[in-house]
Amino acid sequence: MPRIYQVQYVMDAYTGLTPLSARVILDSSNFRKETMTAENNALVFSSVFLVKNPPNDERISQLADWGKKLRGSGIVQGTEGNLSFRTRLGFIITGTNVPVDSITPETASEITGVVYGLHKTSVYVKGMAVPSRETLLHSQIYEERPDVNAIFHVHDTAMMKKAEKLGIPVTTEEKPAGSLELAKEASSLLKLNKEVNYFILKSHGCIALGGTVDEAGRLVEEMRERG
Repeated sequence: MPRIYQVQYVMDAYTGLTPLSARVILDSSNFRKETMTAENNALVFSSVFLVKNPPNDERISQLADWGKKLRGSGIVQGTEGNLSFRTRLGFIITGTNVPVDSITPETASEITGVVYGLHKTSVYVKGMAVPSRETLLHSQIYEERPDVNAIFHVHDTAMMKKAEKLGIPVTTEEKPAGSLELAKEASSLLKLNKEVNYFILKSHGCIALGGTVDEAGRLVEEMRERG
């Protein structure tokens, strides 16, 4: 039986998903690691690590190149933003709290499944890094849009301020970062706007969709130039 590494997220209404404590539990069947983060003690998702080896995909280097471009241009700062691309098993996404200019196979994770349970959501992971707190957002978008193969989520405040002027679609309600509710807001917008590849998560950030990693990256740059 494989070892299972489990990381749990909950939401913090004021500070977001910031780790508050960690504990290691050993039992006869697996090794479980739980990292707790706070908002009203509401569990966002539990990451179950099936394999602790870094994902092997040449497109990770493309994500790394775009991460450096976005950081260099000032579109992304610090540990803001998360990038992903679709794979045969699911999708590869940057790790939580990983600066986008520091992407490597060791700081990315492959998501092979998301199970929405009655009391908690389980995310099944192959890799060494804890997946981005926005994993559910990416998962919902890939499910809604089979034509999308890459997602760039950036906190481009300049574009957020100009959304109405530029006619960029915006989700209806503001929802907590990392929450399933935020993911559903994105999914609902895409159901109503089936051809949209760039939109704003209200008071949160921007989403660029592409058929490839390069398409998603170029769209982020093109929208910034329009603004």
